[in-house]
Amino acid sequence: MSFRKVKRTRGRPRKTSLTLTQENQDNNNSEKSTMDNNELPTNEKIENWDKEIDGSEVNKEITEPPIPINETSKVETSPSGNNSEEQAPTNGFVRVEKESRFKEPTTIHIIDGEKGGCGKSFFCRTFIEYCNSIAYDVAIVDADTSNKDIAKIYSSVEVAFFSDDEKLASEADKIFDLAFEKSVLVNLPAQVYSNVTNWIRRNDLVNLGKDNSIKFIKWFVCTGGVDSVNFFLKSLNDLGDDIIHVFVRNQGLCDDWEYINQMPEFQSAISDYNFIIMDFPKFPFWERNVIDRLEINFSMAIAHPEMKVVPKQRVKNFLKEAYASFAATELIQ
Repeated sequence: MSFRKVKRTRGRPRKTSLTLTQENQDNNNSEKSTMDNNELPTNEKIENWDKEIDGSEVNKEITEPPIPINETSKVETSPSGNNSEEQAPTNGFVRVEKESRFKEPTTIHIIDGEKGGCGKSFFCRTFIEYCNSIAYDVAIVDADTSNKDIAKIYSSVEVAFFSDDEKLASEADKIFDLAFEKSVLVNLPAQVYSNVTNWIRRNDLVNLGKDNSIKFIKWFVCTGGVDSVNFFLKSLNDLGDDIIHVFVRNQGLCDDWEYINQMPEFQSAISDYNFIIMDFPKFPFWERNVIDRLEINFSMAIAHPEMKVVPKQRVKNFLKEAYASFAATELIQ
């Protein structure tokens, strides 16, 4: 497994950081304060994935960011010496002070790939297992209404879909609504790129997300074929300046990426956009077939009687390598 984070010099990829800005109003003067990423809840870095996969607890120190308290009224001393609340002209209307509330930042993780059979659903299942292992609370949305691979295996899965019919366009809005409570993981079906992109652009969701501390990350699962890479490049051209992209190299479908790395278009994208390259490890075929047939998750597979000692170890080895790849992106915390 190898991981390479692309860095930017003059427009080259750079490390993504998250900055939150909160406005507090006092006597019509605005103060802006920037809260460093380190003040946000973070998960402790896990060095030994063997213990984690076997069920050992991981202690996580969480620092809660301070919640600012706004003054809703000002007290002043009247000429008579009595304290009284300042009264502003209302013109017959009741003045209601807007309450300032702090919303913890959340992320909408979109699992894309556009092509069928590129491994989106299997990648999503591994993503879910990793989130569970680090106690990262995430809402799961299965947008693949034809297969529902995720909904078959995991409980409490929401269903949404993307449509080019304007009357059904709001069916995808559930995803953004869920992000007000927690981060969201969306498993996309094949061939919905245009509908998803139009949903983001038409509703100006990037800017709306910034206003509500919600960001987007697209995890693009690539087969290693030129047509698959071209879909990724198209997504970069359309949304690469607005949302973070992760180029997921599916090692189970391609183990030699040198040709892709040397593509002039891919090299240009490295210079022009901020994206991360992640290697997704190969999963053994026999164990994959057993898990798919039984419709169980990886944790259940490790405890299933049909899986003997050596196959269970292969599942553990896959999870250890996959978890390390997810952790190296530093995007799930």
